[in-house]
Amino acid sequence: MKNRLAWPLTGILLMIGSGLALTHNLPLRYDVAFGDEMTYLASGLTYTFPPDPYLAQWGSLYAAWLRFLQVFTPDTLDLFYLNWRLLIILTGTLLFLYLYLRKSGFAVSLFCALCFQFSTLNVQLDPRISAFTLCLILTGLCVIQARDWSARSVMLLTALTALVCAYVRPEFYVSMLIAFGLAVGTFLMPRFQTGQRSFRAFSGVLGLVALAVLMRLLLGNPLAPGEQGSNRSFDAFVQHFSINYNTWRNQPTDIPIVDQFKLITSIFGKDVKSMSDAFRVHPDLVIRHFWTNISNTTKAEFRVLGGLFFETPLNHLTSPYRKWILAVLFVVIVFGLIDLRETFRQLRKKPLKLTRKELALFILLLPSLASVVLVFPRTHYLYFHAVGLITMLAFLLGNIKLRVAQSPVWLAGMASLMMVWVVYQTTQQQAEKRPTPVADNIRFIRSLSLKGTVSSLEREWYRIFLYGRQQTPRWIRVDIYQPNTDFGRFLEQQNVNFILMTKDMQNYFARDSGFASFLSGAESGRFVRLKAPEPGSYLLIRPELLLKQPAVSSLTGN
Repeated sequence: MKNRLAWPLTGILLMIGSGLALTHNLPLRYDVAFGDEMTYLASGLTYTFPPDPYLAQWGSLYAAWLRFLQVFTPDTLDLFYLNWRLLIILTGTLLFLYLYLRKSGFAVSLFCALCFQFSTLNVQLDPRISAFTLCLILTGLCVIQARDWSARSVMLLTALTALVCAYVRPEFYVSMLIAFGLAVGTFLMPRFQTGQRSFRAFSGVLGLVALAVLMRLLLGNPLAPGEQGSNRSFDAFVQHFSINYNTWRNQPTDIPIVDQFKLITSIFGKDVKSMSDAFRVHPDLVIRHFWTNISNTTKAEFRVLGGLFFETPLNHLTSPYRKWILAVLFVVIVFGLIDLRETFRQLRKKPLKLTRKELALFILLLPSLASVVLVFPRTHYLYFHAVGLITMLAFLLGNIKLRVAQSPVWLAGMASLMMVWVVYQTTQQQAEKRPTPVADNIRFIRSLSLKGTVSSLEREWYRIFLYGRQQTPRWIRVDIYQPNTDFGRFLEQQNVNFILMTKDMQNYFARDSGFASFLSGAESGRFVRLKAPEPGSYLLIRPELLLKQPAVSSLTGN
């Protein structure tokens, strides 16, 4: 037993160690990126149990996870980076364990997991809710691979995994229904043939039904219609059909969300509220959208493979001859170390076939496979595809026969070489200090002693990092303001007392006469102007919001 556990435990420890090294000083190398992840972070900061049913479509369990981490890290910015760091470590470690349990071999599993862990796809993934979902998927797949389950048990475990994932990303509810249907089928078909029924065997099905009903009552319905949740699938279609449509017409693709919906209305009509409605109105355009996505996805899959197994291993190797170095190394390995005849013989003996465990992987990847066609080949969909691609490559690598005996000493030597690579990569990365203006601004506003409710006028998400104080901050969206009108009066009407004028905000108001008049007029004197860390940025804040006045040296302008 000890020998059986030695290699997987060694691999897990190596993956955790490499992950800790990779994510050391993460806040000094990667800045905060505003986007969907901020929505999930806000849900975590305000999470209560039982949660609002609305969260069923917006990562209810992910919000609970963030709330749990907040117990250990009250500071919101530290929480953001802690979650990022943990998910990088967990995804790589669980991927190694999954590949090892699939009998891909220790060296192959470690190599593939390290390539994934250190890849840009994994480290810079946004939103990180997909990494949390992948952790749940890999945990379920590890349980499935851990022993020789019956077909019904495999489908029940798949359905259970998909059910949990559905309360992180709602599209997995479809995977749950498929796996559950197959589990019921594996129970009923033999009984119809023999006429015998065992309620004991049916207990797993009943247990899953009971759990699904309980989660539905406590957490809500992931597939709720718009009145109960939100029409996420149609919103995603609107956003990405607009990108494809404008690409076909050589028009700008980066347009505001409001303009995206206007575009859809102009094409399909104002009554279109779903993808099926759009298909009935213009099937030709929707089919072209699907075909464009299929074409782009095919190209993207090759980029993912190249990023994982070419760019990641050769990262920080700046030699202009690195491709030739790789080619020579490939020839040496293929013709020097690999026994090609035995390898082909081994592959013929063990062809890749669709077993119940392979079917479990396919069902759990199905939502991302469908999403790239129906919506768009977004990075966080391709992120799931990477696991499927790595699994297939690990199968091929695991069946390679070498001319040398794969002894424990040989395996230990290969692991040591990989750890040398890890040390080199992490050393190089730690030396790369990148600017982090957003994180610096966040640290600045959190250092202020504030009292009362912050009413923030902004386009971004800085307000999220003010949660946790006595009151929840108010958000006043910039598009409420009518351009070139009385900006000072607007601030009074909306009770705005906090404006972080980042470069983005300054560009937004650059040609606005109302904002220019406000800055040059007496009304701006009601605000204190503080210099922000981001070069050229500043904060306009009402003095009564400050618990204590800042030092005079920090004041600029008015």
